Amino acid sequence: MGAKGSLLPEGPAGKALQEMIKPQRIAITDSFWFELLKVQLPGLLRPGFFEAHYADPTVLDGVVRDAYFLQLVATNEHSGNFQTFLRFWARLVHYYRTSPSDAKPCTQTALLSLSLLCRCLLKQFVECFTAQELIFQLEQVPTDEADVHKLGDDQAGVVSETDTAKVPVRYRGCRLPAACPTGNSTVFPPGDLTAAERLAAAWFVEPFAKLFPEDQRFLTDISRCTLRAVSSGETIAAVEAALRPAETAIGQELELCPGGLPGDRGGVLRSMMRELTDFITSSSFGAVSGAAVAPSQVAEDPCPVQRTLAVLPSTMRLQSVLLEILLLLAAVVPPRFGPEPQGGAETATDRSEFSAPYLFVSKGRRAAAAAAELRAKAAAAEAAGPWSGPPP
Repeated sequence: MGAKGSLLPEGPAGKALQEMIKPQRIAITDSFWFELLKVQLPGLLRPGFFEAHYADPTVLDGVVRDAYFLQLVATNEHSGNFQTFLRFWARLVHYYRTSPSDAKPCTQTALLSLSLLCRCLLKQFVECFTAQELIFQLEQVPTDEADVHKLGDDQAGVVSETDTAKVPVRYRGCRLPAACPTGNSTVFPPGDLTAAERLAAAWFVEPFAKLFPEDQRFLTDISRCTLRAVSSGETIAAVEAALRPAETAIGQELELCPGGLPGDRGGVLRSMMRELTDFITSSSFGAVSGAAVAPSQVAEDPCPVQRTLAVLPSTMRLQSVLLEILLLLAAVVPPRFGPEPQGGAETATDRSEFSAPYLFVSKGRRAAAAAAELRAKAAAAEAAGPWSGPPP
């Protein structure tokens, strides 16, 4: 694909990308984001660009990692600019899909170039972070004090009868004081992780499960919940936090990072998944187009139905990039930070909760497992042959 330096945009577009990875927060209403419409990867329109890219995708991935990702991952927790970039990009995909052909917000080349850059950056995040950390980076940052709503002690978790210290824990913009043990006030028998899980759930999770019942499904799975220290950036399992005395290990503000996607419909990831699926579906051959109908066409036909009668090669390239982003998000699985399920039985929470709100992975697998069990029983009955025991 040529020299590595020639793969990145230069001039005003290159400067805009450099501004995005700085620690200063850029609001979604800032006109800066429209500068990204000038971003075009060099050689994108040349024949053979995508063939070379898919033959060795690590070349472009490596260049984007060195030029943008390494600094962005260091500043994003405070600026939240990558989250804002994803929100801007999702809106751009939406308006490009729904606008008439003569009123598109940008060219398809600009959207393709920005989507490919989004895919490269998002791939770096997915490869470097667990599901819990990824949700924190893309949904919960920046953690500004002005964005946090304090709640009283009456809404906090269960307070232990032993000596405790109040450690602030926040989730989805709400802060609650959690009662954590001090010194050796809480002693667990060796290897008794079940007791630690119960206390961790009572201290750090259950109050938020009551506040956000739509998130209760994955918040109650304490083995997949982590806590992130706001000041130091350290991430520990919720069960481990229950085993640590407050003043020696977690005597600072914490952010609850669960193993599932928060139920906020306005969240960045939900918006992305919605726009990705809508664009891929509506731009496929024979699909009803999602683009708005021009007023002149309405005058000619009061009930026009636009269908995609052809798919250009450039549209197919854009579809492939969007599909890559879709698969990237669907492939993330939250790890378990606790004991394995008793009896080795897999439950719904053992599977990918990150992508389940969209792809219904758990439901599909349960249906497939039930069908496989029925087929196995039928095969066993057929192999056993007719019943030859005594008559009933």
